[in-house]
Amino acid sequence: MARILLVDDDAELVARNTAALEADGHAVATASTTAQGLEAVRRGAPDVVVLEAMLDGATLGFDLARTLARECPALPLIMLSRVDEVIPARELEAQDRDDEWLPVARFMEKPVAPEVLVYEVDHLLPAARGAAVAAPTGR
Repeated sequence: MARILLVDDDAELVARNTAALEADGHAVATASTTAQGLEAVRRGAPDVVVLEAMLDGATLGFDLARTLARECPALPLIMLSRVDEVIPARELEAQDRDDEWLPVARFMEKPVAPEVLVYEVDHLLPAARGAAVAAPTGR
């Protein structure tokens, strides 16, 4: 059983994804703000974090992803978003694309079917567990 943290302010989506992940045998914790998400990771390192880019009324999910990548480099992150509805395509295209700009293992545009999310989580877990065993990060 893996520990999954869902960070999203859409309660309905969180409930659907929680049900699907728990049905697959995972333990799920949730947070609805970037501060709660960061605190949850620091309190008890999950195996995978699924987070929304558009948090706290802005794009602070991107900042949370960068913080988590710095503090927990072996922690797989999956970002779900409708960012294309808020940030114009030109602005997104103008961003420098490197591992620091968007340090996530998967970026998925919402809506994402819960079974697709479960599939992605399950496929990131072996690498996450191997990295944690091979190179502990002190979490």
